[in-house]
Amino acid sequence: MTNALHIETSTPRPGKRFEPTHERRLHEAALAAAESLHGAQRGLVVVPEFAGSLGVPDFTAYVGPVTSLRARQSLGVPPVVSDIDAGILSVALINRGRNVNALASALGWPTQTVAGRIRRLVASGALIERSPGSFIRPAELAVQGRLYAIETKLQDWRKALRQARTYRTWADAYVLVMSDISNRGSNALLAEVNQDRGGLVVDGRWLARPRIEPPVGWRRFQASEMFSSATKAGLGGPTFT
Repeated sequence: MTNALHIETSTPRPGKRFEPTHERRLHEAALAAAESLHGAQRGLVVVPEFAGSLGVPDFTAYVGPVTSLRARQSLGVPPVVSDIDAGILSVALINRGRNVNALASALGWPTQTVAGRIRRLVASGALIERSPGSFIRPAELAVQGRLYAIETKLQDWRKALRQARTYRTWADAYVLVMSDISNRGSNALLAEVNQDRGGLVVDGRWLARPRIEPPVGWRRFQASEMFSSATKAGLGGPTFT
């Protein structure tokens, strides 16, 4: 068993005032899947209905040292969640300064877009001016662990797959947790999930394990910041295992 934290950070969606037994069993299967993710024994935080930059999975699992999350949360820098700011921070280095032109070039963005945000980032502590015109970011301000978007569905695997693929814009991998479906449906879904390098659990049994494939660009940095912010109040709470 893992030292897993199950953190409630979101207000339940309208119309979800109670869980029927069959849905609750799927959620139990989702939590069991999170516990068996690669590396989960070293640290696991599970959040229901975490609002990522695009979409709201049933659960989002963070796999990695909880100490890294706490270090980020203790930094004293507000969450960096705007698209532009997250982009800039994602290409800023820790040990070597970059000027505005280098940051803009790394992103493929206009220099003026980056230049307009630099001073605010310095003022917030998200960037440090190491020498005149050369900027680094604090070591704690980094992509934390691995994020898995976990979606549960009783039926309609096609809809579940569409949703999971949306989460891949910011998550390292997705996991679909389905109730028992027909062999034909299961085989079709498994082929799609394998193509995506995703994970699939059907009737409580792993059919495919997710393989890490971090999103391209700055969305993953933004997701890390959003997750760190969403779990700040709950870290250190009771375990669910």
